Amino acid sequence: MSTTPDLVPADSEQADSLLARSVPTDFEHRLVEAIEPIRHLALAHALYTVMDNDVYDTLAREPDLTTADLAKRHDLDAERLGGLCRYLANEGYLAQYVPDAEPRWHLTDKARALAPFRPWYTLLVGGYAQTFGQLGAVLREGAPWATRDGAKVGAGSCGMSMYDALPLAGRLLDGLPRDGLTVVDLGCGDAAFLTELVRRCPGLRGVGVEPDEVSSRLAAERVAAEGLADRITIHRGRASDAGTIVLPDDGQVCFLTAFVLQEMLEQEGTGAVENLMRETMAHRPDAHWLVIEVDNRFDDPATMAHALGRAYYNPYYLLHVITEQRLEKREFWDGLFERAGLCTEAFAHPDPRVDSTGLELGYLLRSSGGESV
Repeated sequence: MSTTPDLVPADSEQADSLLARSVPTDFEHRLVEAIEPIRHLALAHALYTVMDNDVYDTLAREPDLTTADLAKRHDLDAERLGGLCRYLANEGYLAQYVPDAEPRWHLTDKARALAPFRPWYTLLVGGYAQTFGQLGAVLREGAPWATRDGAKVGAGSCGMSMYDALPLAGRLLDGLPRDGLTVVDLGCGDAAFLTELVRRCPGLRGVGVEPDEVSSRLAAERVAAEGLADRITIHRGRASDAGTIVLPDDGQVCFLTAFVLQEMLEQEGTGAVENLMRETMAHRPDAHWLVIEVDNRFDDPATMAHALGRAYYNPYYLLHVITEQRLEKREFWDGLFERAGLCTEAFAHPDPRVDSTGLELGYLLRSSGGESV
């Protein structure tokens, strides 16, 4: 005989009456609002998936394809792909022509408008979705750092940089003679940033250094595919290997790190970053450093109330807390560069039309033997 009390009255009318009294009249409205983040979690993964498996690109080029056409083209399961297409249609990103019994899909204007922002999906979903999934485990005392997909992080970061860091780097390099200048990109990812920088500056040469095996292979392939092998070389290695790389004797050298010192800072320590800068300058006293980093204002409510602060920097700051990276405030970087024997020749933020937060920092540094600008 069970001793468990009945949770629902046996009489159905009595149960309905009890339920009516216990459920607020606005419950459904509150439920929709409460689970909205879950909707966006699923939507971000769905959108990233059709971008990553090229279904997005196929539909952008060839609208009016059936689910079977798409599945065959990309070696996908037609029934499951059909479910994903239906899901995205319900969210307003796909629409269908139905000239016959089988729907034919095309991208909506809402979906096409995503095209410039695909790198943000590559970084935060492709690169860091697994990271956010480890949040509960990584919070435990003594837990290891959360992992990430380094190749996707590199590809996403390079793609995003086309809008903010690359133009910023170009502006900072304007003060240096371009002919014969060699830019050494430490942590070059898939070399999208470096190849675009070299392509925009005819007299510029490039050296890319990348620790990730997949990214360094993709970088070499990109350089070859774009016909820049005579101007760019790729090395697999860490930023700290910069002093061992043979560089041209002629012309000036500028070492470049875009969001890389934050990783070295956590993984190898402040002293390693300072030593890297000192050693490179000891070998090339006339060299420059171009550093792009992010000001850590995670604890500043006014900054985080900014629209882009909430949409991008809030998750960006969180993932840096749980991965082996370390963000610091601008004041920290100013002090580190000074201790390394460098002074700021030029400083800038990205174009405010792209990022008006002022959180992305761009430095052009040189030996502190002379006056800084």
